[in-house]
Amino acid sequence: MHMNIVFIGFASCGKSATALEVAQRLTLRFIDIDREIESGYERTHSRAVHYREIIQQEGMPFFFDMEHTILSDLTQVSDCAIAPGGGAPMRIQNRELLKKLGIIIYLRTDPTVLFDRMQSKGLPLFLRENPSIENLERLWNERHAVYTQLADHTIDNTHCNITTTADCVLAALRESGFSAPGQHSA
Repeated sequence: MHMNIVFIGFASCGKSATALEVAQRLTLRFIDIDREIESGYERTHSRAVHYREIIQQEGMPFFFDMEHTILSDLTQVSDCAIAPGGGAPMRIQNRELLKKLGIIIYLRTDPTVLFDRMQSKGLPLFLRENPSIENLERLWNERHAVYTQLADHTIDNTHCNITTTADCVLAALRESGFSAPGQHSA
């Protein structure tokens, strides 16, 4: 079995920051799928473009296909903390890949907190046409059910900073017997 930790959750829940923190603490390789998509796009198009621009220029199907390919390729790696985009688990063909990658941690954050974070750092494309808390809550409810079903562990980080969230993740991993490279489970 692949010994990776995969972080899922809604946009702005802290997947990348928490995955990076956990990777540093456990000496794992950190992989942000959005950054991998940007790198792949730069290799094939000879120019650096932010993932949001890729979506705007090429469309969501193109982006989702790149994401799926990267997830598929990652089934061959181990000892990584992986942060896919919030929409990755919503594609049925990605769910089995995510499960194959390793232990899945769902970072659950209340929609009102997510909305505040999104407004301060820029609304995701899926909210731009209808930037309301009601729309976010509707989308959150749809995704929450999928995230919960996929997750091996759910960490509610609504009122936690990244350090505390990482502490909770590590505690959950210890309980499940996960051991990082060079560590032995108890």
